[in-house]
Amino acid sequence: MRPESSDSAARTELREMVVRLVHSSEQPRYQELMREHHYLGHLPKIGETLWYVASWREQWVALLSFSASALKCAARDRWIGWSFR
Repeated sequence: MRPESSDSAARTELREMVVRLVHSSEQPRYQELMREHHYLGHLPKIGETLWYVASWREQWVALLSFSASALKCAARDRWIGWSFR
């Protein structure tokens, strides 16, 4: 029997990665980890925001946050040449 290659082993372990929405009961933990580890600290949810956690073998290994963009943002609008006229 041939030994499993390290590449194959890595793929097998990667299959154990789970990305899912953060449950409302987990939001305090999410916020605390952001406060401790993100260079901007904890940022509040503003508007439509989804928080995700990536876990491997039940251990949280990454936090993800997605928010709807702002309808108006003067600096961005000037940069890309948008006008609301």
